[in-house]
Amino acid sequence: MWTRSMLKTNAKAAIKKNYVNVLIVSLIFAFISGAFSSSSAGKEVSSSLTSGHLSKELLSFANMVVGLSIIAGVIGIIISVLVLNPIKVGVQRFFIENHYAKPGLNPLLYAFKTNYTNIMKTMFLKDIYLFLWSLLLFIPGIIKSYSYRLVPYILADNPNMQPDEAITLSREMMNGHKLNTFILDLSFIPWWLLSIFTFNIAGIFYVFPYIDTTNAELYLAIKTGSPNYGGGYYDEFQTFI
Repeated sequence: MWTRSMLKTNAKAAIKKNYVNVLIVSLIFAFISGAFSSSSAGKEVSSSLTSGHLSKELLSFANMVVGLSIIAGVIGIIISVLVLNPIKVGVQRFFIENHYAKPGLNPLLYAFKTNYTNIMKTMFLKDIYLFLWSLLLFIPGIIKSYSYRLVPYILADNPNMQPDEAITLSREMMNGHKLNTFILDLSFIPWWLLSIFTFNIAGIFYVFPYIDTTNAELYLAIKTGSPNYGGGYYDEFQTFI
């Protein structure tokens, strides 16, 4: 069974041996994970429409802003599905490889060089499932986010695994690990606070790489069931040993 101490020790070693590339990949991951976050501007304009105090000119302008916001949101979703999600899988491929070797930045394009269509569909389906679960209640959404957490790593190991198989495998692998993974996430709160207090300077140069690398170590530990990461969870997986 893995421990937080084990994961973080391995993460620090993985960062140290390939710091510059880890830093670059973590920055890319941080950017694409938040680059298309929804803006509240559209909502604010929408709410003001109901106040009845806007002139026709302002109302037309507000409608145009809302329309452009919707179009921008749709474009953002399309870009996320077609480009950003596949890159996220490439990011996880990098961190998996970085445990065993000292990769360059080539793994970032892994999804585009292998089974791009399958990776794109699987990540999209995972997001849809998570969205639907989140519509029920807040807690089920959180629980399912932990159940589906390993999907990008599974695809990074096996891009040919079918969507439902990858999602089911992630759920099976996370059985018995969700609570400990939640506690692992909580253990990074002081690091997030340090990042905030330093205006993300600490985040850029250490916190983000540290968390991203630790998450990859979590996947490897669950996958192999061994602190030494010497085995395999399923025969379908590739290995970098």
